[in-house]
Amino acid sequence: MRILESDRLILKPIEPEDLPYLMEQRWDADLTDYIIHNPISSYNQQKWYEKICQNGDVALSIFYKEKEGEKPVLLGAVGLYDINWRHQRATWKTLRIPKQYQGLGLAYEASKMLIEYGFYTLNLNKITSDIFPDNEGIIRVLAKLGFTEEGRLKDHYFHQGQFKDVVIYSLLRKDYKK
Repeated sequence: MRILESDRLILKPIEPEDLPYLMEQRWDADLTDYIIHNPISSYNQQKWYEKICQNGDVALSIFYKEKEGEKPVLLGAVGLYDINWRHQRATWKTLRIPKQYQGLGLAYEASKMLIEYGFYTLNLNKITSDIFPDNEGIIRVLAKLGFTEEGRLKDHYFHQGQFKDVVIYSLLRKDYKK
């Protein structure tokens, strides 16, 4: 897969050297409230990486070109998973950006780049996402991108000691405004 780039961001396939930082994020309490998994070991992180490589998922590291002439900063990851080529759909997941970089529009920008890649390069017709209903930041990003709510799954995930609902959001290519 080619690298996706804007004035501020570089999205590239996750590489083995990105894994230690991405695993640290899985352990960051500020980020795990809305992530639908528990912290994992480096062994399981490696197995996750191998799985996304085998499945053909589009899992991308997000790099921020914070300062001109300096090496871009690895912020997190975003991806299209569970791609179904026959039905031309995928699931958008795993946007994690550290607190100090939140509020800069980077989540929206990275997601927009990925959504456009999904619709116009991968020829997807539909992209969905399941989000905890209290994840207001990501819900705002999805709304700005044009996603709409399709429904709610009750007690769908067991997360941090309790069952939690998720809201399903989706976006069709025909409804996406570039």
